Amino acid sequence: MNASEARQAGSDVSATVVGAATEFASKAQEGATAALAGARAAADEVGTRLPGIASAGAGGAAESVRMLQDLSDPRLKLLIAFSLGVGAGLWMAGAPRLVTLAALSPALVAGVAIAARKQGKGHRR
Repeated sequence: MNASEARQAGSDVSATVVGAATEFASKAQEGATAALAGARAAADEVGTRLPGIASAGAGGAAESVRMLQDLSDPRLKLLIAFSLGVGAGLWMAGAPRLVTLAALSPALVAGVAIAARKQGKGHRR
């Protein structure tokens, strides 16, 4: 192989590499465009459903507090004590924070129910 043939072979390899890189970049751009379109569609879907989900959650929480307000004080205090005990035990055992917070949430809801009782109703025994 002489110098001229070597230059020609190198030029052919360079052209092949440049062509492959151009094709790869084109496919990457198409993939990014498709991913962006999918993300946009998902965001639109979440945006349309979020108000309904939020109102359903708020309605459920209000109903839970109303039901808890109908319970007697000793039962609410027992619920709070149990929830705090389970939460403290999970925390000391090294459970994940989300699990610990889930165990403590009944105490928070029961506390809100006690605090939200109407003034005229008084305490339940």
